[in-house]
Amino acid sequence: MPTLELSAGPIDYVDTGGPGPVVVFTHGFPMNETQWRKVMPRLTGYRCVLPTLPLGAHRTPMHRDADLSQRGQALLLGEFLERLGLTDVTLVLNDWGGPQFLVSEGRAGRVGRLVLVACEAFDNFPPPPARPLARLAKLPGGVWLLMRLLRTKFFRHNEKTYGGLAKHGIPDIVLDDWFAPATRDRGIRRDLAKFAVSTGRSSSCGPRRTA
Repeated sequence: MPTLELSAGPIDYVDTGGPGPVVVFTHGFPMNETQWRKVMPRLTGYRCVLPTLPLGAHRTPMHRDADLSQRGQALLLGEFLERLGLTDVTLVLNDWGGPQFLVSEGRAGRVGRLVLVACEAFDNFPPPPARPLARLAKLPGGVWLLMRLLRTKFFRHNEKTYGGLAKHGIPDIVLDDWFAPATRDRGIRRDLAKFAVSTGRSSSCGPRRTA
């Protein structure tokens, strides 16, 4: 898997290549590019690019001073598009709504279309099911505890966690891949916590209604 060194640190990505229209997929929290494993085979004729953003399932820690807030993650995605020279991109957003900041920050010049799947927006930062996890991430050792809980079938397949995200459930082999980096690496847990605590409702981390 190729890696691109950006200002915040290394970003792994999948690029199917080819001359077709470019579709860039963003994943959820904490997930990676395998979230789209059933979609990519259906997109013959397209160039699919799937970065693994530092949302907790990335494989290498970011720099200690990296801004991994919603806004910081979105600007990192914009930097990724720029470094790869991608233009007229169809940007597919799922779960976290941070890439909407590319529009609000005036950094969406390389994006031709936005596809909003199930995204956070307005005051839904974070959405109600994720708020207990965000509060836990603020506590010393909270992310370590969270990752230990996610190793148990009861917790990971609960309808209030990942069990409610898919009609037929997410296979354990996929969940193991998503949770392994933050389980084994303190630097990944630090990055995950940075993002999680930036989504508090009292912060100015999300797009707001203007009318």
